[in-house]
Amino acid sequence: QINVLQAKKKFEILDAMLSFMHAQYTFFQQGYSLLHELDPYMKKLATELDQLVIDSAVEKREMEHKHAMIQQRVISFYLQDFSYDDSKVEFNVDAPNGVVMEGYLFKRASNAFKTWNRRWFSIQNSQLVYQKKLKDVLTVVVEDLRLCTVKPCEDIERRFCFEVVSPTKSCMLQADSEKLRQAWIQAVQASIASAYRESPDSYYIE
Repeated sequence: QINVLQAKKKFEILDAMLSFMHAQYTFFQQGYSLLHELDPYMKKLATELDQLVIDSAVEKREMEHKHAMIQQRVISFYLQDFSYDDSKVEFNVDAPNGVVMEGYLFKRASNAFKTWNRRWFSIQNSQLVYQKKLKDVLTVVVEDLRLCTVKPCEDIERRFCFEVVSPTKSCMLQADSEKLRQAWIQAVQASIASAYRESPDSYYIE
């Protein structure tokens, strides 16, 4: 009986092994059949994916080109808007129309936000005034330049800045270049000196 039992175990183990191999074969055969049916769809999807990659590359180049064009236009507008002649750098305290110097400057607002606004400034009649536009009403920043001082400002986040300080307030301004900043500072200083020369001594006493 022991011999019969041992012999029986041999073919039962082989039978179980063979059944397992058939199950594995069936599993992979069904998987192959399923994927074989999906093969046309996968090829179509791969073709569409290739086209999407090409379209994305084309769109990226177009966007980069548009971005470069926009940057170029902005730079061109900026240069055109802020360009100036050397003649505008010069000032004349004896100008017939009384305008010592004029041009665009950035003015820092006195509000909490400290925003910068571009205004048309001019020095005339011993005053520093500005306009939002050339035909707007003049806004007086400094009523009497003789009571003011002017100095360049380096410890600020913007370049080419200078400050006009009066007894009651100060005005932070920014020029478009170092040459223009120096010209404005010299123009203010020259206007102060000219105003002192033209005023009678009795005015100082009062």
